[in-house]
Amino acid sequence: MATTSKNARSSAEPNVLHKFASYNTLFTLSALSTRELRNPKQFFEGKPHDIIVQSGGIGPDANRHEGPPSEQGQRFSAQTKATLKKNKGMQDAINRSTLEFIKNNDLYFKSVELTSIPGYNEKRRLTSVAYINMELVEPSGITLIEKVKAAAANNGFIDHLDAPYMLTVEFKGFDESGSDMQIDSNFTKRVIPIKLVTMDIDVTQAGSVYKIKAIPYNEFGLVNNFMYPRTSGTLTSSGLVTTFQDAVADLQRILNEQNKDEQTKGFNVFPDQYNISISEDLNPGAELQYEVLHQAGMTQRKEFSGEANVSDAFTMDYIRFNPGVSLLKLLEDLMKTHPDFEAKSFDEWVGKIQGADSGTIGDPNSGLATHFKYFRIRTGVELTTDFDSVRQTNAKIINIVVEPHYINAYNLAVAGVHQDNKYKQYVAKEYNYIFTGDNVDILDLDINYKVAYFQSRLKSLEGTTGFNVDKDATDKDTSSPVNTDDKGLLPNKSETGIHQSASNRTGQADARVDQFFDAITNPLADMVVINMNILGDPAWLGQSQFIPATPVNNNGSSKDNNIDFFHFQKNNIWNPKLKCYNYDVADAVVNLVFKTPQDFNDKTGVYQISDDQRQVFSGLYKVVQVQHNFTDGQFTQNLTMVRYNNQDNKVTVTKNQQQTIKDGVVTGLVNQFEQRRQDIISGEIGSS
Repeated sequence: MATTSKNARSSAEPNVLHKFASYNTLFTLSALSTRELRNPKQFFEGKPHDIIVQSGGIGPDANRHEGPPSEQGQRFSAQTKATLKKNKGMQDAINRSTLEFIKNNDLYFKSVELTSIPGYNEKRRLTSVAYINMELVEPSGITLIEKVKAAAANNGFIDHLDAPYMLTVEFKGFDESGSDMQIDSNFTKRVIPIKLVTMDIDVTQAGSVYKIKAIPYNEFGLVNNFMYPRTSGTLTSSGLVTTFQDAVADLQRILNEQNKDEQTKGFNVFPDQYNISISEDLNPGAELQYEVLHQAGMTQRKEFSGEANVSDAFTMDYIRFNPGVSLLKLLEDLMKTHPDFEAKSFDEWVGKIQGADSGTIGDPNSGLATHFKYFRIRTGVELTTDFDSVRQTNAKIINIVVEPHYINAYNLAVAGVHQDNKYKQYVAKEYNYIFTGDNVDILDLDINYKVAYFQSRLKSLEGTTGFNVDKDATDKDTSSPVNTDDKGLLPNKSETGIHQSASNRTGQADARVDQFFDAITNPLADMVVINMNILGDPAWLGQSQFIPATPVNNNGSSKDNNIDFFHFQKNNIWNPKLKCYNYDVADAVVNLVFKTPQDFNDKTGVYQISDDQRQVFSGLYKVVQVQHNFTDGQFTQNLTMVRYNNQDNKVTVTKNQQQTIKDGVVTGLVNQFEQRRQDIISGEIGSS
């Protein structure tokens, strides 16, 4: 873990691979079992089993045992065994694959490319995205498909297409004297559960070349087959009090009834099951707000006990959906109405920025004080051992959980409102480039500066100024604050957009929340985007973002007993045990420092270094995409980063952001939008 120091750079962690004089990257492709998917710590701490491909060769003894010890001799469930007994062709196929598998024929990794898009993004908004491309070479034969089938069958899965596999990445190397370099394996090992998506095979004189596309297994739950319902439905409140956990429990019920109806009609033998919940850390017991419900159509429901009328109740709709609406969008619309995540929480912006002074300098996880707690969605698919003979696949449990995600307050910079860059004392990675004299990582750097950049302010199609459906709605300003300071080195203006985000809610939401989502989920549209190519660093591979969700669901409220193990401690931004970022907890932030020579000094003959130019593009950047390339023995990464706006100045505290400081704590922050409205009413500023 980083040592505590007064030096602002003390939190920066060096690339652990720099300790090697030379190193190799070793890959292993192996199988996983249902037991391991339910308890991810087991495959992380254990050794790969049922190895399909391994750098340097598998060896004669690697696959002597068929799967984990607890599953030897009981690969298939009773139902699956009965299915196999009726299908001799399927039995023969498994036997052929198993005979081929135990030969341990060697295949080799030629290249691996992995693209990680953490946090909020334009591709999938509330979830991470990753793509994996592998190129394998088999000198003799075409046996990879048979080996994949056998590895899946050894773990109880007849359907090898949906079965889970594991890609293990390890770094091994030598010191300057040629001796084995002993480094903590936690720093130099990553395990990624994956699902194979496609496989192209080229057969040449040199052997068979396989080009494989894969995705992390926790993203299997995000495929259209699971994310889009095959029925229409309405989430309703059927009692006096309806909570958010009631809402997701209602959604789960509707989807499971859909699958059971398909079973009745003969579309499946074993229906898939949905397990949808909200993390207990997000206050799932909060009541749905009345303004979300009261615009919906209300129907009176009478309950009878025999002939007597027991009670009258009103059923109120709050979200309607159809087969064209993604479950991700439904959950997003629901969570946007949560009282803890309304736009009023953003009014604490100044306090969050100034919270950078309250942490332990040098500890990357102390920077959490500058973050807002928000939400993201994580999924996981658990294959059962029940083989559905109608669908020709194993039945599945689809876990969907809404969990905390922390958003750095630096994302909320608006036109003309400055924020300092004190957060750099908590960043885990710092990069120095040209003319700094400290560059040991950066190979190349490209700056994309958008001269025509502006921030959009969303406008209602109905033409109202606010989206809160109460009597004061027309008095509330839901736009960005006015530009009150023109000292920005990179000025960013704002223009009115067309309309707010589409929604499935029956009630309307605050436009400031939609405004925020529009900005935060489109990072590549930012004003300053940098593509930085660096020497490979395992810190950017991460680990926790690849772990499938394993929630223990209690009527819509859940707790995941596994994920904190991969964070080291709860809500850690940086994992000091694995020396990597926890992308699923918060955005990764780096400090970039470089100087640009302005001109030659005609008297001294040396460059003149411009401090102003260094100030413009140096600073804090949020990493929005990482491309990992393992090709021809080289490991490089390309980081796509966006610069936080309006840095290098003290936090602007304008009339719209009044505050008081008591005992060193910022309090009394006035809602900047409400303050501006009051100023207009009092005539202190023009209403235009």
